[in-house]
Amino acid sequence: MPRLHPTERVDALRYVAEDQVEAFTLRQRASRVRVARINAFYLRYPCRMGALHRLAVAGIAVSRSAGLSEAYHQIGELLCPVDLDGQPRTEGWRAFVHAFEQGCPGDLREERWLQAHFTDMEQVKAAGWLERFALEEEAHRGDPAWRMLGEHMEVTLGTRLEDGQALAGALALETAIAASLARVARRQLVTGLGLVRTYVRDAIRATLAGGPWVPPHAPSDRALVCCLVRATASAVRIRRVWRLGLARRQRGAEGPGAAWSLSPSLERVLGPRLEQMDPTVHALFSSMDRFTMTASVHLHHRLTTWMAWLATLLVGQGMYEESLEQVPARFRLFRRDDGSLHFVREFWCDEAVRVFDSDFVVRWIDGQPTLLEVFQQLGIAAQMRTEVLDDGGVSMTIVRLFIRGVPVGVGPARVCFETRPHAPGQLQVVGVLELAPRTASVRWVLRRLLRLPERLGEIRYLATDSGPRIA
Repeated sequence: MPRLHPTERVDALRYVAEDQVEAFTLRQRASRVRVARINAFYLRYPCRMGALHRLAVAGIAVSRSAGLSEAYHQIGELLCPVDLDGQPRTEGWRAFVHAFEQGCPGDLREERWLQAHFTDMEQVKAAGWLERFALEEEAHRGDPAWRMLGEHMEVTLGTRLEDGQALAGALALETAIAASLARVARRQLVTGLGLVRTYVRDAIRATLAGGPWVPPHAPSDRALVCCLVRATASAVRIRRVWRLGLARRQRGAEGPGAAWSLSPSLERVLGPRLEQMDPTVHALFSSMDRFTMTASVHLHHRLTTWMAWLATLLVGQGMYEESLEQVPARFRLFRRDDGSLHFVREFWCDEAVRVFDSDFVVRWIDGQPTLLEVFQQLGIAAQMRTEVLDDGGVSMTIVRLFIRGVPVGVGPARVCFETRPHAPGQLQVVGVLELAPRTASVRWVLRRLLRLPERLGEIRYLATDSGPRIA
């Protein structure tokens, strides 16, 4: 057993009795080393949520929380992304690292971080460490240090109520963490920022006193305070995750099976014509998650670029990059409690994930079932003419808009998506925005006066079937 330095013994006696000094010191050493491991990991693989992780572990080390409690020490290890050798500890953390190595956008890396962290949190709960901590806390009832330790436990784990639902796909990962952060903020306001004041007090003491001797490669108290300050300053970056969580609250649940399929909606609209659909096309609408996607985007006029940029700025939907070739993309389908389907198309553009999301519903219009694509943020519903093509593909063309429930025509604009067989096991989905004037005068205005091309823009997806996943 490593010998204790005299200054470590003096530091431990401020918190525990003589017979607990050795265990306290060893746990506190491990807590310091854990800060170093986590800081090194996030230095190599930075992410927004990592700032909160660094803030928490630095605060725990400064306040001696892990030194006081064996349960807290074990929880800290189970929530650490790396093992003692600095390697990703679980499959989830390896997926997070892989996202960096593949050059995935920041939002996708945050999603992988949340998946890995939520999985770790569920393992902590399943292992019974929260109950073990409750017994330790009860044995030290009335101790101010343990009271603050219990408050930290309540803030970090007690507010995490939706992690399991998020991992099961019942709600967005970002929504679960946003709800947890909101509870943390409310609790701190109710308790008068007690936990924050404790950390500030401990940080001031550590800065002035310098703390005990520490082993090589473990941060001193002053180094821990520096980590705490840097992490606090970086924590403002989580506002992006917070905003995503708020935006995705009504997205619905994600999962396999017929309930998460567009095929029932298409069957209502197409009727017996559905049998004419190509099997691979039918598979795409039945189980989108079994297809891998790439997308190519071309905008042929400044007007299209400005419109796309404005839509991205105002409502977070759109993609204004003028020319993208074969960027990774993803189709995702979510189902709400009322049965409506929420369709999300994601494009990985360098550090950004461009998103188009809308609802698909079937309504009776003009005496027949009709597919509508609804953009709730804009208050717009697009009536689609849905047809089966000669080669077994499917065409969806916008023929009318409803703006806040008021029907309006589409004018000379033509927006159409065609899904066609491309090669064995592959599909091509082509969406076009064209100007198709019906009169010579409108054609003269658009072509001669405004000098607009016939096709303003297009997007092409290449979908490859990667095997059955529908349950």
